[in-house]
Formats: sequence, structure tokens, C-alpha cells
Amino acid sequence: MVSPLLVRPGHRLLRCPVCQFDLAGAAGALVCRNRHSFDLSREGYVNLLSGRRRRWASGGDSLEQLRHRAAFLDAGYLDDIAATIAEHAEQGCTSMSGAWRILDAGFGTGHHLARIAEVLLPDVVGIGLDISRDAARQAARRWPTLAFAVADLWTEWPVQSAAVDLVMSIFAPKNFSEAARVLRPGGLIAMAYPGVDHMIEFRNRFAVMRRHQAAAQRYTEEVRHFVGLPTFLRLRRQAVLDNAAIRNAILMGPNARHLSVSALDAELGPLAVTFDVTVSFARKS
Repeated sequence: MVSPLLVRPGHRLLRCPVCQFDLAGAAGALVCRNRHSFDLSREGYVNLLSGRRRRWASGGDSLEQLRHRAAFLDAGYLDDIAATIAEHAEQGCTSMSGAWRILDAGFGTGHHLARIAEVLLPDVVGIGLDISRDAARQAARRWPTLAFAVADLWTEWPVQSAAVDLVMSIFAPKNFSEAARVLRPGGLIAMAYPGVDHMIEFRNRFAVMRRHQAAAQRYTEEVRHFVGLPTFLRLRRQAVLDNAAIRNAILMGPNARHLSVSALDAELGPLAVTFDVTVSFARKS
């Protein structure tokens, strides 16, 4: 176990969000040369938002969403995403520093970062960014060898330039210009997003939100522009979900804010559900 107030290896990839100088550990905090200081929490994460943004952001996952997501991911339904990314990284990318430096942009529960770190052992330096303070608190408590920071993915990331071997974005906001900046030359970006049939069985039965198909084309254009030519893998399979798994699958995402929970009180399963995920890779030239 790692003491919460000690700097974790991934924290050393961070830079000051105020002046962009590197951050270093000092007495339970991360401090830059201009003496901007950011306290490490009791759980071990650091909040790098400033001003009013330090408050919990409306776009972040709630505790209830995180609870449902953790239960669903722990059941292994989406573990093929992390396995695919780790396999692709091992085949086509080597760390320049002797340790894999991995950034998970929008880490959620930290599950995918932890799974990939397990595969790429023994030397992994992992940092996760997410705007949800609740997510950072829970992830830092659960994964003590990985580092987590609260940050807004739509703005400049508090991460050093050309410092990362692998940037991941799994069902999360995608900021390709910042991903390109923090990737070292030859580094890899891996992103995962829902395919056209992902959980299609829920759409009519529970009136869940529909996917925006234009997003996939936009991702392709932006990653080509900022990083490099992408390649694609499609992960598609079916699994039978029981009542609890169906509730978790629906309430772990944005549907939790738009769907009446009472609609899920009836007997729901067992139900065969399609998992359709596109995983895309691009290497920084």
C-alpha cells in the first residue's frame, strides 16, 4: 500500500495548471518552482482545478453513477477493451523511459487504467484525469499505486508535454490537441467509443439516450489531424444480463440524469444485450 499523502509515481507527470512548470512533491503537496501549491488529499488525489472550477463540476459523474459503473465493470463485461488496448500497445509501442507512462483521460472509476497497468507490469507510471472529485477520491482510495487528479479535459491538461507513452480515452471526452501535446513522439493514443449497436436492446425498451453517430466521423478527422492516421478494431459480442446488471448498465452513464429510476423497478432480465465498441489507435509521428 502507498501512503495517501506521499507522491505517487504518476503525479510526477503533472505540471502546474497556473504557470506550466513541473510539479514536485513537498510535505503532502505538489509544488512548482513558482510556489504554486496543490495539496494531496487524504485519499491521495490532487485537485488541479482553479477558482470556481474547484467545486464539483456538473459534468462529472455522481457517487450513484460511480457505484453502478464500478459494479458493472467489476463484473468484467467490458474488460475486452483494456485487454485490446494493452495487447496493441505491447505489440507496437515500447517505453522510452523503462516504465510505461500511461494517461487515462476521463478515468471514471479507474478500472480500465488498473486493468491495463496489470497487463503492462512490472513498471507502469499511471495518471488519471477526471473532472469528478468523487471519481478521483474513490479511484485514489482503491488503486493506491496509480495517481489521480481532478482536471477539466476540455481545457489545457496539467500534464507535461511529450511525457506520455500511451493516452487512453474510454467512453470519455476527447481533447485531441492536448492528447497530441502530452504524447511523446512515437506514443500511442487509444480511444474507445460506442458502436452503432451498443446496448441497442435498451433503446426502445427503456427509452435511453440515442448515440450520436456523427461523433465517430469527427473523432477520425480530429485524431488524423492532431496525432496520426488511425486504425480501428470493432469489439462486438452479446452477454446475458440479469436485473442488477441491467440497472447498473443503464444508470452508470448519462441516462442516470434523464431516466426515471422507477422505470427499472420491474423484472428486467435475463436479457441478451449487445456490446458494440469501436477501439481506435493512432501513433504520434
